[in-house]
Amino acid sequence: MWKRSLAVIAVVTVSVFLLQFGGSYVDGFRDKIQQQAVRESGVIRIAAKGYDKKIDLLPLEPNIPWSQSMSDSLMAMPHVKIARPMIRFGALANSPDRTLEMQVAGTTPEAAESIWGRLNRAMVEGHFIDGPNQIMLGSNAARLLKVHAGDKLILLTSDSYGGMSAVEPEIRGVFHSLNADEDATLIVCELAVAQKLLALKGRVTGITLELDHLDDLDETLPAIEKSFSGEYQITTWKQDQAALIQLLDVSEIGIWVITVIILVVATLGMINTFLISVLERLRDFGTLRAVGLLPGQLIKIVLFQGAVLGLIGTVAGLVFSLPITFYYYAHPIDLGDAMQGLEGVDSLVWLTFVPATTLKIALLGMVVAILASAYPAWWASRKQPVEILRELG
Repeated sequence: MWKRSLAVIAVVTVSVFLLQFGGSYVDGFRDKIQQQAVRESGVIRIAAKGYDKKIDLLPLEPNIPWSQSMSDSLMAMPHVKIARPMIRFGALANSPDRTLEMQVAGTTPEAAESIWGRLNRAMVEGHFIDGPNQIMLGSNAARLLKVHAGDKLILLTSDSYGGMSAVEPEIRGVFHSLNADEDATLIVCELAVAQKLLALKGRVTGITLELDHLDDLDETLPAIEKSFSGEYQITTWKQDQAALIQLLDVSEIGIWVITVIILVVATLGMINTFLISVLERLRDFGTLRAVGLLPGQLIKIVLFQGAVLGLIGTVAGLVFSLPITFYYYAHPIDLGDAMQGLEGVDSLVWLTFVPATTLKIALLGMVVAILASAYPAWWASRKQPVEILRELG
């Protein structure tokens, strides 16, 4: 009998382990995508009315003013951690050896740290931008242009009046991004460099706000709308990243399909094991029935056994899976090329411990074990004592 019990425990343990590992991976992936989406787009975005109609073209018009007084006004709003002015545009990066088409983001050093702070730990040459007339770019772009930290690099593009314009900032640092597009095409420049190049002095194409916590959005948004919505267009990260949120929601369907498959296989395996266990103890059950054990009491005995074995298996599954979850939270997994198709996302993915997910998995482990024992319990309870003893000789 103990071998059958160990078999049930093993099935529950493996099922809980797989569900916890898979659930932690999915939670970690969603957490990563959401963090990077919010980091890029900001929790709240302020732009000129009509800008979003042409946003894919990175237009310079319409734009909005940016000044210290506006920064102070935004920072005075509840829960605003930093106001991040931004100008995004395309430009040619020209070195003595080569010219490349680049995507340029002009902002303040503080805002750049807020958005691309992860690149501060990925510098292979020089440092993160921290002053005027500075840029930083990816290692692949630097390799193709044959430039290094400390060199000058010419940026050439059309300004807001349609004329050609150029600046020659200093390369403050070279970073190595795990996102191939970012490493090959992104230049982050100090805001004044972009404003000079584009003839947009005192102007930006958008402002994004980072809040103390994502949950502060409901309190901060009304204050921003009251002060600025009459002049500007106010959107939240949920609106800007609606397609991404929908994609993540759809992806959960696949996760549920996998979960159902695991549970069905586990349940069938446990039903078979419980049936064999009941058959092995059928003589004992017949004797108990003969001395007055009721069918309902027999069902309770078998279900209780299923619950105990399910509890042991669930605890064992969590004991094995949770340390792995915490380890891969501290040491993210590098998925390499598998993540390169997601724009703006690097290849590192971590596991995340979400108490609600673990609680659901623990309950599933218990419920599956109890349900798997239900049919064998019902089958045994239907047998009459005389019939059992006659069949067994």
